[in-house]
Amino acid sequence: MSPPTPSTGSPCRRPTVMVAVAAAAVLATLVTVPPAAAVPDPPRRDLRGPLPGPVSVVTPFDPPAERWLPGHRGVDLAAPPLTTIRAPAGGTVLFAGPVGGRPVLSIDHGAGLRTTYEPVRATVRAGDSVTTGDAVGHLLTGHAGCPVDSCLHWGARLASGGPSGDDDYIDPLSLLSADARPIRLKPTLPGDGLG
Repeated sequence: MSPPTPSTGSPCRRPTVMVAVAAAAVLATLVTVPPAAAVPDPPRRDLRGPLPGPVSVVTPFDPPAERWLPGHRGVDLAAPPLTTIRAPAGGTVLFAGPVGGRPVLSIDHGAGLRTTYEPVRATVRAGDSVTTGDAVGHLLTGHAGCPVDSCLHWGARLASGGPSGDDDYIDPLSLLSADARPIRLKPTLPGDGLG
């Protein structure tokens, strides 16, 4: 019996495949995938309104379709001038002072959530710690576009956790505890069994 004859091309293919597999393994160890951006915790949903009594919205949240377009990045709440503004949750005052000639207050509530208020005469300073319900300022008149005597513009931003560092504006009313949300009445229709 004669020894088996090696097939043609077989010795050349085996080293080529082995080199390709080794090269792929080395490449896989050298290429690092950047870690995924940290996803912020979902925003808390237990805030109370910053003004006494039921929330009275005169201008709703109306974010722009794109970050750079105009829109209403908060809600305007009706209240008499000099009404006491209270912290809707605990946190640290980030800023209290004028921005573009308007008196603004900003509170960091942790987990990437920040709320802002204007026009406000602040009674706190940057760095102060506040707890839920603490007085932080008084409402002033002069909010542009307010259809009543005075409005508090209340905004909320959540850190996006993305590489750009931009924050996402969110509807502050969505953060209110169930008992602090505005009541919305639905009209009755014939046949509802009422009346």
